[in-house]
Amino acid sequence: MSVLFSSSWGYWILLLFFLALDVLLGVMIAALRTTSLSRLFHLRELDHPGAGQALELVEAMPRPYAALYLARMIARLAVLVTAIGVLLAGKSAPTFGWSEAAWVLLSVLLLGWLEWGVERRAARRPETLLIRLVKGIRAVDALFSPLAAVNLWLSGEHKADAAARAKVTEDDLLVMMDVGQQDGVIEQDESKMIQSIFQLGDTLTREIMVPRVDIRALEIGVPLDEAVDFLLQTGHSRLPVYAETIDNILGVLYAKDLLRVWRERSEQTVLHAGLLREAYFVPEAKKVDELLDELQRLRVHMAIVVDEYGGVAGLVTLEDIIEEIVGEIRDEYDEQEELPFVEVGEGEYLFRGLIDLDDFNEVMGTHLPNDEADTLGGYIYTRLGHIPEPGERIREDGLEITVEHVSEHRILKVRARRVWEEVPASEEG
Repeated sequence: MSVLFSSSWGYWILLLFFLALDVLLGVMIAALRTTSLSRLFHLRELDHPGAGQALELVEAMPRPYAALYLARMIARLAVLVTAIGVLLAGKSAPTFGWSEAAWVLLSVLLLGWLEWGVERRAARRPETLLIRLVKGIRAVDALFSPLAAVNLWLSGEHKADAAARAKVTEDDLLVMMDVGQQDGVIEQDESKMIQSIFQLGDTLTREIMVPRVDIRALEIGVPLDEAVDFLLQTGHSRLPVYAETIDNILGVLYAKDLLRVWRERSEQTVLHAGLLREAYFVPEAKKVDELLDELQRLRVHMAIVVDEYGGVAGLVTLEDIIEEIVGEIRDEYDEQEELPFVEVGEGEYLFRGLIDLDDFNEVMGTHLPNDEADTLGGYIYTRLGHIPEPGERIREDGLEITVEHVSEHRILKVRARRVWEEVPASEEG
């Protein structure tokens, strides 16, 4: 043994061994950290060998991770020590100068490069790697678990063990939902609802609001009989009330408040501020999930949406948010709405100008950008830069989009058809 280490060969062998051990422990750590709990559940349901043991390791986190981390620290320390041994072996008077320091620095950089490469490799198929290495990880966990437990206790992480094990990410839930749908446990409609709930956090209020031009509102001071007739005509239970212009919202009129006063035939014969409830204003850039939370907390059903200049951009109700999750809700008071689009020929559709641009892209298989407009009509306005006349058209992304009907500066009907063969490659968006 002394002969082996009298030269650098023995240290070289140890250096390569500890480097290999460091790489192996790095793969174990990366696989354990990046693996998906839901995918492991799916593999276990398929009776994949080793999936059950891998699940036990993940559910025991963070102790196995701490044990692997301690083992890797020891392996890296051994790499540095043996690297120094390679330099000093065989020297009668060992010294540590610039060349030795450079060698140690090179070893540290090599360890960093190995860690980067290992993590990238393990992230591709973490579940497969974890299952293959499960026995080795369990051995390291058993060997270092006492030290790992002490380390976790000193850091206080042992208190959060249960919460960490119970934490499921959005991606995990979506994967479990896909698995459930494939197995027939979750229906397609239920799957769509779950996806819609996740999308609430990415949806802005202006994307679901009733636009300003479609707001049904009352002006303060109108006769009560006229207010009742308007309420019955619209079928709404709540209406915003304004003074002079829609930008000056005074409050919200509840049908039950109006009908009570109207029935009692009080001296007040016109709509006055005393009948109104406070209006709730929100910016158009507010996330829909935040808005839902606020409406529930404040126990209100309607919010007035304002733009960046303080003007009224639209309004949104609790029903609008619920429809984002469950789809269109219709009652006996709702008028029969026109379909957002109809197919009028092969690859040719007639759209409403108010159709959401994302829905239009989904129907036509295109990728028109929605960073400046939320609706098809708004996108056409942005592209043309002026109020269009019927018959005006634009070509983009393999489509010919023609304005069919305009009323009071609003684009009501738009025809779109695929023209891939007619559009030069340079004009395709």
